[in-house]
Amino acid sequence: MRRFTALCVSLSLAGPLAADPVGEAVTRAVDRHATPAIETFAAAAEGLAEVAAQDCRAEAVKPAYHSAFDAWIPVQQLHLGPIEKDGRILAMSFWPDKKGLTQRTLAAIVADEDPVVDDPAEFAHASIAVRGFFALEMMLYDDRFAGYGAEEYACRLVRAITGDMARMAGEIDAEWTGEDGFADTLKQAGEAAQVLYLTPTESLQALYTQLTAALEFDRDQRIARPLGSFERPRPERAEARRSARSRRNLVLSLEAARDLARSLAPAEIPAIEAGFEDAIGLARDLETQDFSDVEDPTQRLELEIVGQRIQTIQGAIANEIGAPLGISAGFNAGDGD
Repeated sequence: MRRFTALCVSLSLAGPLAADPVGEAVTRAVDRHATPAIETFAAAAEGLAEVAAQDCRAEAVKPAYHSAFDAWIPVQQLHLGPIEKDGRILAMSFWPDKKGLTQRTLAAIVADEDPVVDDPAEFAHASIAVRGFFALEMMLYDDRFAGYGAEEYACRLVRAITGDMARMAGEIDAEWTGEDGFADTLKQAGEAAQVLYLTPTESLQALYTQLTAALEFDRDQRIARPLGSFERPRPERAEARRSARSRRNLVLSLEAARDLARSLAPAEIPAIEAGFEDAIGLARDLETQDFSDVEDPTQRLELEIVGQRIQTIQGAIANEIGAPLGISAGFNAGDGD
């Protein structure tokens, strides 16, 4: 009896034997970050479609467009499972559009008054250039499209776009949160009904890669594309510039990445927290919402500094999350976009 009691005491002093920092990190990231973001986006996309169904004119739809776009940013960072399935992530957010396909394809579909807009099943297979947030932005904010009336073809097109977005968001939500859904695939690695990850470490690796890739996208696309070169800045390449969301998307993306980092972290992350606080503060203080001022050397430097701070965060993540958990960034579907 004394031997048993001594063993119990020694075990209690040694701490919980079942502690699983890798599995716990996956569960936190899924339950506290990814799943709530997906549920929020599904509700916002449904709200957007409902608004357009009632009044599809541009001024009526714009507030719901912004709410849905805000909710999309954390989901966009997760190139995983149902978010990528059937090309949803590109259909929802076709950017960068390096060849200007959205504008040209929208102009053609409007000019032809293509009846595809009246059949949701057919529209689900339409070009990604006429679907998702950037097609909708063009319809709502570009002078070549935005002046449409309630009875015009363009109004039906807006309803088709928003309905298609709500459909995809609902499917993502159902396939992520449902029984034996992708959330379980991540959390129950090797034992889930749909086995994709054989070990908790593989699940964690996938989520960690999404974090590092999100920061790379912020630096290499949201910042570097409008910066161009010093001799040739390219403000027209800024993301969602027509709706003045370039700065807003960058800030929201950094905030979402910070939330994911906090969920994954096995302990305190002072360097990561300091890096995000600095980068987010600098991004919020940028002069213009659409990065149209990058030709000004001072404003250009401020945006460049945000990019430098993101690099600092990436190093801190490797030290404070990657190293303690024994993982590093792997291949991501968005790499090289």
